[in-house]
Amino acid sequence: MLADTLTAMALREETDGRQSRSVPFDRAADYYDATRGFPPGIEDAVADAIVATGRLQPTSRVLEIGVGTGRIALPLARRVGSVLGVDLSAPMLAKLLEKRGSLPVAPARADATQLPYADDSVDAAVAVHVFHLIPGWRTVLHELARVLRPGGRLLHGFDDPARGAAWTRWRERADRQLGVENVGVPRAQIESFLEDEGWRPVDAERIGFERRMRPSALIDLIASRTWSVTWRMTDAQLAEATDALRADLSAEFDDLDREVTLESGFWVRAYRPPVR
Repeated sequence: MLADTLTAMALREETDGRQSRSVPFDRAADYYDATRGFPPGIEDAVADAIVATGRLQPTSRVLEIGVGTGRIALPLARRVGSVLGVDLSAPMLAKLLEKRGSLPVAPARADATQLPYADDSVDAAVAVHVFHLIPGWRTVLHELARVLRPGGRLLHGFDDPARGAAWTRWRERADRQLGVENVGVPRAQIESFLEDEGWRPVDAERIGFERRMRPSALIDLIASRTWSVTWRMTDAQLAEATDALRADLSAEFDDLDREVTLESGFWVRAYRPPVR
């Protein structure tokens, strides 16, 4: 049954021979939930914030681009009429289907630059941690404006910086020295690009929470290429990046194996499309 479902989803993809340059997460499917999940209970608070900022109803039809394993879509589906989801990665969608149960989530293997939905067909669109992975993100914005019904909102979700000054310095160094800037929206523009493109902010909510982690665990995540920022690094670049992060963290923390508490948060910001 699962194989048949994924085959059907694959048939929905465009067949004109073009290959997306967006970053698929096939390689992360087996560890994605363990490394990207929220602390217990926060996923429900995030879903509530999406409902509130989107002014969603129990009958709303919502689209999520980059739906992945469903960490956003599944809690949201308990609060709305249905959730459509597109993603490039069949393995990620397979994980979603394993967890879906009877929830009204309908995934499709498709590119967000060519959404397989009619004009004015969804009440809201959700995008979480995805625009930095899509070179054609402006095309995605046009597609989202096309499928949103009049009055519909785009709900953009992203994290507060959560790993401290050492992580911030490391990312800046990776961008500047190693040339591993985002393939999509640049990191420095992730909070402003929608307004820059004419999308109109109408509402926002922040969910604050804490994470407990060992600084050494962050080094391990980089060294094992867990984060997508490392996937385009050569082995030499990865070794340099790992050593640099270890040095920065050692300067910030006395014991890299002792757990620390990091203040974090998640934003949901609602936007209306540009005036046509």
